Amino acid sequence: MSVHLFDCAVTGTPSEPTLLEEVTVRLIKDSERERFDEELVSKHYLKNANAVGRVLRYVAEYSGQWVALLTFNSAAYHLKPRDQWLCWAAAQVPQRRHLIAQNSRFLVLAAPGKWPNLASRVLKVACARLPKDWQQHYGYAVLAVETFVDPQRFRGTCYKAAGWEVLGTTQGNGRNWQDFYTGCRHPKEVWVHPLGATALEQLRAAELSADLVDPARPQPPACPVATTELTNLHQYFRSYMKEPRKRKGLRHKVATCLTIIALATVAGCKGPHGIAEFASGLNHAQRRCLRCWPRRGRPREYDVPCERTIRRLLKRIDPEELKAALVGWMEQEDPTRPKVIHADGKVLKNAEPAPARCATTKPVGQPEEPCEIPEQLQKPKADKALTLVNFQTTEQRLIDQIAVPSDTNEEAAVAAHLAKMDLAGICLTTDAAHLTKANCRQLTQNNGAEFLLFLKANQPTALAKAEQLLLGKVPPSGQHAG
Repeated sequence: MSVHLFDCAVTGTPSEPTLLEEVTVRLIKDSERERFDEELVSKHYLKNANAVGRVLRYVAEYSGQWVALLTFNSAAYHLKPRDQWLCWAAAQVPQRRHLIAQNSRFLVLAAPGKWPNLASRVLKVACARLPKDWQQHYGYAVLAVETFVDPQRFRGTCYKAAGWEVLGTTQGNGRNWQDFYTGCRHPKEVWVHPLGATALEQLRAAELSADLVDPARPQPPACPVATTELTNLHQYFRSYMKEPRKRKGLRHKVATCLTIIALATVAGCKGPHGIAEFASGLNHAQRRCLRCWPRRGRPREYDVPCERTIRRLLKRIDPEELKAALVGWMEQEDPTRPKVIHADGKVLKNAEPAPARCATTKPVGQPEEPCEIPEQLQKPKADKALTLVNFQTTEQRLIDQIAVPSDTNEEAAVAAHLAKMDLAGICLTTDAAHLTKANCRQLTQNNGAEFLLFLKANQPTALAKAEQLLLGKVPPSGQHAG
């Protein structure tokens, strides 16, 4: 909600022409912020001075007296009447909404009966200087402004007098987190106003000019695979991945979502939000190849899964099934048996740790397998996060992957998993933590493999014995290099 009127006397009681001619609008100073917020909290009916995103706060003055307060901040995430007015497609909304500012608070400290045109005058003056101020603070100029007017309280007369246009009403939903909305059954009127003669033309252009691109928001990365090659991974997922969700109301298939997730990950995106941003940047030819959901009434246009859809799918997908599908697809693309495999562990933050070894399924009565890893080397290191160990080639082809149980660590998990791998004729490389007698014996005598393991000061006993036995120069050791 934007405007609210409060009966407050102005010293000298000027006539309206004098007040309108001499009123000025400026940005508040840092030292005035507390007073600004107190005025809004005590006199605006919303009793709240908070603003989200990028914010500019203005005060209108007459002879040093405050007569009105205005707050402009980042535009609403989703506003159907506004987006239709600007002729924006769904993919253009997140790329262009930074060019709109929202007038989220407007408090007039003088009753309209005395100066009925004061509110519209202040709006015009504020909007006239807004693009330049926004450019100075955030590196680009806004091209339009929006606001909400509560029809149960106000008629939006001052906005109409200032040249604003009403587009319709909202659906009465309130945003409580990112793309999540709750119904409050209190629709508002949507008012908009372009800031300049060419503002609408610029906002509706097929491509934004370079000076209008948000300098603080990098564009989502481009798809790293040619359009003609997108169907390959999609078809593999479609053949080998089961749908974990209920089919009723399902739009985006599991193969489509997983292919987009894989492409976004390769492009460098992190997390569901980054993946959704990547998906919104796909063109319609790419979306068609990935079997995205077609838009009703718009031929050759397709919708992509949103962040919520991606989050829900990732929670339900079977990680072992997904790993098997990725390993199988990579083997299909490159069937050559690798010569070198590297094992590398990564800790995934904000992910639940893998179940403990005692919680894994094991036949009843089967004795524990002997482990030559010393007990002190089996203590968990990241029991509050998920640790994954990837076995991959130098070309980044995934051969295998294991999740480290929460009651042990990477070294012990790798030692237990080596016996299950086909490594005949392959050289395995790891970091120095995996250099134990048990691993060396397992690789050479049981797996028929070679190894390249590093020895350094974190294993002082083994290092001292090696230095004692290897008296000569042993390249490529940097310590003994001549």
